[in-house]
Amino acid sequence: MSIVEDAIAAIDQDGFTIIRKLITGDRLSMLQSDSEALLINIDAQGIDGGIVQGRMHKGTFAASRAFDDIIIHPTLLDIVHGVLDPCRTGYPHEDEMNRYIESRESPDTRINCNIMIKDATPREDIRSMHRDIGIPVPRPHRPVVCNSLLAIDPFTLVTGATCVVPGSHKWESAEPPDMQDAIPVVIEPGDIVIFDGLLWHGHLPNKSFEQNRRCLNLNYHYRWINNFRNAKLPDDVWQNLPEALRQIV
Repeated sequence: MSIVEDAIAAIDQDGFTIIRKLITGDRLSMLQSDSEALLINIDAQGIDGGIVQGRMHKGTFAASRAFDDIIIHPTLLDIVHGVLDPCRTGYPHEDEMNRYIESRESPDTRINCNIMIKDATPREDIRSMHRDIGIPVPRPHRPVVCNSLLAIDPFTLVTGATCVVPGSHKWESAEPPDMQDAIPVVIEPGDIVIFDGLLWHGHLPNKSFEQNRRCLNLNYHYRWINNFRNAKLPDDVWQNLPEALRQIV
């Protein structure tokens, strides 16, 4: 099978996949510098119980054109379209899912992407286990969110790697698992982890004193999900975007 086919099969089976070296060389260096320029200080929970300086940037698509090519990276898009293909069959609770989609104000099954930059800063505590989507349809159900984290810095056991519970996207229960049930996603800058929004995941504490753990979060989802709206761009900016990008933002 191809890289794309393998990735889709892994997400179906385990809930996630890793693509190594999606971004390399000068493009990776640009990603690192462009992301750093946008990050905003926020309060975050520290390992020692106090508050530390965290960093984040939301609404990144409206603020910068620096990541447009990554949003429509061919390998990433092929995987996303495969995972979120509305014509795929064999999922449980399809009747309930279809009724729910039809009840939405805009039952649009085209795909949208929203991006943000995240940083697990030195001495920042864990992000507790969570899912990225909760809709009133019995679980498990077909994927409706395909989320991804593109590493800007190394994800390690020390720097607060994302952690996932393989197969948990198929669980009926809404009870979060314990952190010790998760496995770390150890990846290098330019690698990307892609996962079903129903997968339970979080991140470890950043135990380092000086190593940030930044990532570009690219969240792909059906347009009938209203949680992740992009801000409207000025007409002259919008018209100059590539057609492939306009179709997905």
